[in-house]
Amino acid sequence: MLAPKVLRAEEARRIDAEAGERFGVDPLTLMEDAGAAVYSVVVRTFGLGARVAVVAGVGNNGGDAIVAARRLHAAGAPVRVVVVGDPSKFPEPARRNYEVALRLGVAVDHVREPGDLPKLREALNWCDAAVVGLIGIGLRGEVRGLYRDAIEAVNASGKPVVSVDIPSGVDPDSGRVMGAAVRSVATVTFGAPKLGNVLYPGYYYCGRLYVSRLSYPPQLLEGVKVELNAPVRLPERLRWGHKGTFGKLLAVAGARYYYGAPYYVAYSFLKAGGGYSRLAAPKSVVPFIAARCSEVVYVPLEETSEGTIALSNLEGLLRLVEEAGIDIAAVGPGTALNEETQQLVRELVRSLRVPVIVDGDGITAVARDPDAVRGRGAPTIITPHLIEFCRLTGAKPEEVQADPVGSLQGACRDLNAYIVLKGAHTLIGYPDGRVYINMTGNPGMAKAGSGDVLTGTIAAMYGIGLRDPGLAARMGVLVHGLAGDLAAEELGEDGVTPDDILSHLPAAVRMLRERPNEIERRYFPELI
Repeated sequence: MLAPKVLRAEEARRIDAEAGERFGVDPLTLMEDAGAAVYSVVVRTFGLGARVAVVAGVGNNGGDAIVAARRLHAAGAPVRVVVVGDPSKFPEPARRNYEVALRLGVAVDHVREPGDLPKLREALNWCDAAVVGLIGIGLRGEVRGLYRDAIEAVNASGKPVVSVDIPSGVDPDSGRVMGAAVRSVATVTFGAPKLGNVLYPGYYYCGRLYVSRLSYPPQLLEGVKVELNAPVRLPERLRWGHKGTFGKLLAVAGARYYYGAPYYVAYSFLKAGGGYSRLAAPKSVVPFIAARCSEVVYVPLEETSEGTIALSNLEGLLRLVEEAGIDIAAVGPGTALNEETQQLVRELVRSLRVPVIVDGDGITAVARDPDAVRGRGAPTIITPHLIEFCRLTGAKPEEVQADPVGSLQGACRDLNAYIVLKGAHTLIGYPDGRVYINMTGNPGMAKAGSGDVLTGTIAAMYGIGLRDPGLAARMGVLVHGLAGDLAAEELGEDGVTPDDILSHLPAAVRMLRERPNEIERRYFPELI
């Protein structure tokens, strides 16, 4: 399947308008399509014998829900509608569908003020399942008043919910819960997923996510720059290849007391398919890492008094990259914050003529002088978590959380870099504004060292032949999260460690090579 595009609210509204203006697709047709899709998921999930309460707001989201109610009624299912708000405010074509439902004899109650809420609670007590279409992509600010009371009543009922387009109360552009949101077992979204459907915590509130294309002309989605991170075909692993064929990494990492980061970067490169892994680390830490990992080639470096990498290593490292034919470098994991070492990192990033992945303490270093990244002649991949991203860009965490995709797009353009914004459903941004939302991974991976495994995995994807740095970053993120999921299935989420992720990398790469469709089935919303 094609990777689903992911829409901002304004893009969804534009597509809605252009479907009618450019192609003559009637809004009534789109609403009928939407209600039919919700109907089909309700029947598939609960059967026609289930009693269904349809909770509808007085916008078009409520109109979609009422179409589903009409279809359930026509099929003989027991259904009751509760309209929350003043029905005189229904816009077209929701008003027409509301009036048709009344004429057909669908049971309709109204909650116009807080004193009417017992009607909603009674319907929720009666039903086996609910369809909720209170607020769609038109949400503005925090949910208050009657709609908030209705959302809280739905959640308090404990009944399974199918949400219409997006769970009511979830911000469509960030996934944030705006005061209160409906917890759903399934959500049917229209045209394409909204950002709030696939970014946490909105994704959690969606339950199982379904997508109905409705009657939207496909070309209306062509300019959308955000999509889910779909599997891509990995280059063939040549039967006659040698270690140099599959990439040569130089990792500049580690410091006194930081043994894990350099180990995980260097070894994960090999476990994910890379061919030749060199680790340049302070000479005092090399014996300890080498005792654990003999497959890596070590470059012992001179140290500062704090046991970090000394600036005097700069020329030797640059010479090594040229002489050894290094394909990609990883700089910064576990290098610590010694100022001399931070200067070394900046100079390396500025001077290296091969693609560089900047991670960990390396991000802190370049945040002090972003021109070290902007001026590079070779591609740069930066892998920050939220706080590192804020350090890099000067943004506040709450600003990024309010608009994660926009914040990422701005930073990628400014730095002319590929940025992997790590988190639940990691975002991969390109300098040209494209953003990919990764769906693999689980909270058991939230452990120190997991990000270092990611850095080595991205480098491995580049080494084995994905020489487009954006593709390497995307597949590195996908494989890393998939390895964590495979580990969690075997061990349970709580006990997953970076070692477990690392040990499951070969199986994850194998699945990407041999069964990419299985990855799509596991992680992508279902088309209906």
